[in-house]
Amino acid sequence: MNKTPVNRCQAVFAACVLALASSAVSAEPAPPPPGFQHFITRQGDRLMEGDKEFRFIGANMPGLVLPYDYTLFLPERMKLPTPWEQEDGLKTLDQMNLRVVRTWNLPIRAPGKEPEPWHYVLGPGQFNEESFQVVDSLFALANKYGVRVIFDLTADAGDYLGGIGAYAAHRGKNRHEFYTDPQVKEDYKATLRYVLGRTNSVTGVPYRDDKAILAWQFGNEMNGAPPEWIAEMAAYIKGLDGNHLVADARHVSGEPLLEDPNIDLYTRHYYGGNPDDWLADIRRQVGSLKGQRPFFVGEFGPYVDGSNFTPDNVAGRVRQFLDGVRGQRGAAGALLWSMYFHHGQGGFSWHQVFTYPSVWSYHWPGFPSADVQGEIGIMSAMREAAFKIQGLPVPPPPIPDPPELLAAGNVPMFSWRGSAGASGYDIERAPAADGPWTRIAENISDADVAYRPLFSDTTARAGESWFYRARAGNVSGTSLPSNVIGPLDVKRVCLADELQDFSRVHSKSDGLLLRNDFNALYAEHLFRAQGGANDWVIYHLPSPIESVKVVAFYAAEGSEIAFQVSADGAAFRSLDPARKERRLGSPMSGPARGQRRTMVEYECAAPPGNRYLRLLWTGPAELDRVEIYHPGFGQADR
Repeated sequence: MNKTPVNRCQAVFAACVLALASSAVSAEPAPPPPGFQHFITRQGDRLMEGDKEFRFIGANMPGLVLPYDYTLFLPERMKLPTPWEQEDGLKTLDQMNLRVVRTWNLPIRAPGKEPEPWHYVLGPGQFNEESFQVVDSLFALANKYGVRVIFDLTADAGDYLGGIGAYAAHRGKNRHEFYTDPQVKEDYKATLRYVLGRTNSVTGVPYRDDKAILAWQFGNEMNGAPPEWIAEMAAYIKGLDGNHLVADARHVSGEPLLEDPNIDLYTRHYYGGNPDDWLADIRRQVGSLKGQRPFFVGEFGPYVDGSNFTPDNVAGRVRQFLDGVRGQRGAAGALLWSMYFHHGQGGFSWHQVFTYPSVWSYHWPGFPSADVQGEIGIMSAMREAAFKIQGLPVPPPPIPDPPELLAAGNVPMFSWRGSAGASGYDIERAPAADGPWTRIAENISDADVAYRPLFSDTTARAGESWFYRARAGNVSGTSLPSNVIGPLDVKRVCLADELQDFSRVHSKSDGLLLRNDFNALYAEHLFRAQGGANDWVIYHLPSPIESVKVVAFYAAEGSEIAFQVSADGAAFRSLDPARKERRLGSPMSGPARGQRRTMVEYECAAPPGNRYLRLLWTGPAELDRVEIYHPGFGQADR
C-alpha cells in the first residue's frame, strides 16, 4: 500500500489539469500520468498493491459520470458533471482518505427516445464520444488524487436512465431477456469492447492500462443475472483486459459462486436493520469464500429510521460498523452510499433516497443543515476509519483552497464555487478592489441552499457601489481570499428567505410548521414552511417593497398563496402575481410513493410605499422561498 497518496506526483499533472479545465481534447495526448505504480491484484482473500495489502474505506459517487436523479429530471440536475465538479469530488475523497470510489451505470438511450448528453450508449454498438470524455476526465483525476475506481458498466436495479431494459428493448425483447438473448448479450459485449478498448483523450492511456481502475463491475445490482451469464461475461472481460479485476454485481446475501476463476471480488449491499446484523452477514459471506476471494461492502446506508439509527447514535454505530469491517480478515473495505460534491454554479448537488426522510447525499465535511441524518458525525467517522484501515494516523483536515466567487448583477446576491472541506465562508466587502476590506458575514454555509444564490447582502442600499470577496474556513484555518467581483452598482437589495427557520419573519400564524421530510423529492430544495387555510406570514422591510418572488409547493389542486402588502402593517391590499407552475414526478416506492407536488413560482411588483408583505394560505401549501426586493436601508434606518 502506498502510504503517501495525498501528494503523489502533483507537478507531473499540470498538463492534465489544464486539459481538464478547458474540457478540450488536444491533438497530441498528454503524457501518461504516473500516479499509481501498481495495478490492484488479488492474492487469496486479500487485495494487493504490489507486495502490500490494499484495504480501503470509500464512497459511491454516482454523480461523477451521470446526472443521478430518480424521478424529477430537473433541468438544473440533468447534466453531466464538469471537470471542475469532478475535481471537487476527487479532492473530497482525497481529503477524507477515501481511496476507492464506485460509479453507477453507463446509461443507454432507450429506443424512440431523443439522445441526451448522459446517454453514453446511443444504441447497440453506438457510443457518444462527448459523454466518454467525462469518463476520461474522471480517470485522469483519479490518477492525480490517488483514488481507485470501481466502474459499473450498466444497471439492473435502478436503470431508469437506461440499463438492461433499454438494451433488451432495442431488440424487441423483455428486460429479463437481457441475460439470455444472444443478440442482446452481443450488444452488451459491444459496450464492453468499446469501454475496455478505449484510449483516454486526456492522458493518452488505454483504459485497459490505467492503474486507477480497481475493477470492472458488470453493472449495478445485477441480481437477475444467472450463473451462466456471469461466467460468460467475466471470461469475456478477462479476455479483453487481463490487467484489472472483475467484481461480481449481485448484492443479495447467498452463497457466492466460488468456482468461477474470472470473478475476483464479491460484494453485498446493506440497508435497513441493525448494523450488528450487517457484520454478522459479512462474517458469513467471508466464511463462505473460504479464503479464495476478497469481499467488500459495495454500498451501505446508515439511514436514520428512529430505531436502529437515530440522529444521536448514527455516528457511533457507523464507527462500530467500520471498525468491524476493519477487523474482519477477507473484507477489503466498505463504500458509503452515497456522496456528492460541489455544484459548479454554487452550493452542492443533491439527491435523496426516497425510502427515507430528509436528504441523503452526504457532503464533506458535514453541515448543520443535515443534522437530522447525523452528517457531521458520519463524515468524521468515515475519515477516521479511512486512515485507520490503512494503519495511518488521522491528521487534521487541510485548510481549504480559496473559493471562486461567481458574477453578480446590480443586486448584491451571489454564489461561489465552494472549496472541498470548507465548513463555512466569510464574506468581505470593500469600496475599492484593493480594499479596505470589512467582513460582513461569517461562517456562511453553502449546504443550506440548492441551485440558488447562496448569499444576499441586505446591508447594502441603492446607489452604492461595492466589491466582494470570500474566504473558506474549517477547523484547521481560513483560506486566502477568493477572486474579487465588482464593482456591483447596487440598484436594489433582496431579503431572501429559504425558510430554514423563522428568523427573517416579522410575525406568523401559530399553525405554520417547518416540515422538511422528503422535501428533496420535490425540486431538491431543503426547507419549507407548511401550512393550511388561513395560515399567514408577514415580512417587514426597512424600505418600500419594489417586487416580490415566491416559490411554493402544492400537493393538491385548489390551493394558492395570496399576496398582500401594507404601508403600516394594519391595512393590507391584495396583489395579483404572475404564476408559473411545474408539475413534478412521483417517487417510485417508499413512504412517499404516489405523492406528487406542483411547484409554483410567483412574481409581482408592489405599489409604492408598502413595507409589509403578508403571504396568506388559502389551503394546504408549502412555502419554499421568498425574495423581497427593495432599495435598502434609508439614512434614518442606519
